[in-house]
Amino acid sequence: MLQLDLQQVLSQTVSFVILLWLLSRFAWKPLLALLDERRERIERELGEVARRKAEMERLQAEYSRHLERINDEARTRIQQAILEGKRIAAEIQEQARAQGTALVQKSKETIELELAKAKVTLRDEIASMAMGAVERILRQKVDVKTDRQLVDDVLKELEAGAPPPRS
Repeated sequence: MLQLDLQQVLSQTVSFVILLWLLSRFAWKPLLALLDERRERIERELGEVARRKAEMERLQAEYSRHLERINDEARTRIQQAILEGKRIAAEIQEQARAQGTALVQKSKETIELELAKAKVTLRDEIASMAMGAVERILRQKVDVKTDRQLVDDVLKELEAGAPPPRS
């Protein structure tokens, strides 16, 4: 059944051993070296990835701190701007009050001046009317000195609040 040829078995065994020796000498060592090199490259790349990941996390943490600092500065500046706005508003209100007070004072002075002018005008008008009335009554014109004296007396009596004398 099984016929084994010893020469064939021996040649195949020798061929197999030679093949193993050749493979170990020329194929396994370069193949193992290639696999080792690939494994080392993969480890280096994984190390680089881990290093980059750590760097990215560090940069992200730094960015977060920087962003928080910027937000704090922005809040501080907004608060300063609000305070400055309130201060300016208070100054504007104070200036408006001062201008209002000055305007009221000036208006009072203008009213007083106008009232004084009106009194003078009224006094002159009354003097004129009195002169006209006196002239009609007397039907004669008295001299200027007497005329002026009569007007001054009437004005003094009017200013004092006394009614003019009736003839």
